[in-house]
Amino acid sequence: KKKIMIKKILKKKKFQYFLGWLISIYLKFCYHSSIWHIKNNQTIKELISKNKCFLVCFWHNRILMAPFCWENKEKKFKMLISSHPDGRITSHAVSYFGISTISGSSRKNTLSSVKEILNEIKNKNIVGITPDGPKGPKERVKPGLLNLLKKNHIPIVPLSYSAKFNFKLNTWDKFLFVTPCNKFVAVWGEPFFYNKNETEKKNISNLEKEIQRISDLSDNLVK
Repeated sequence: KKKIMIKKILKKKKFQYFLGWLISIYLKFCYHSSIWHIKNNQTIKELISKNKCFLVCFWHNRILMAPFCWENKEKKFKMLISSHPDGRITSHAVSYFGISTISGSSRKNTLSSVKEILNEIKNKNIVGITPDGPKGPKERVKPGLLNLLKKNHIPIVPLSYSAKFNFKLNTWDKFLFVTPCNKFVAVWGEPFFYNKNETEKKNISNLEKEIQRISDLSDNLVK
């Protein structure tokens, strides 16, 4: 009964707006009260200076502070977020940081909202995607994202961050929750292109390894 009650409350739009606003205040407090270090952002700067189109991807469990890793205010940054209640709450929260969202998700074999994503890319905007969201499995890239990269030859730049003071929630993705007065380290990975000379499985493995590499690196750098 309690779960049903919570689900009903989460579906109410007014509550979603309120919770999104509340989360945004907490995130701003975390950001402004903490020390931030961003590594390997030269890669992003070079792509932007050349006016290149690209996507950004990060694991679902590290979505919380991802908006603060984007430093370029001139380039519009949008995020692909599920249309589920928790996704709408996240959408409201990030809107306070000037980040708009695309409603969709990384499905098993397709990426929903492909037309909208491609339209944003054509307009030289940047789209952030959680390749294992919204329901997992945890830290596993779904083929849908690779199909988009394969057909359109768009590079994807992995991103991860970590915090010195954090704890993992008991959720499917082991969500990384952070505290204020913290130390954050964000790490940008190397641009990834779909390699047609390798199998889809190998391409997925290569992308997963790169995201995991920078996740492990960010974890080590905050210690």
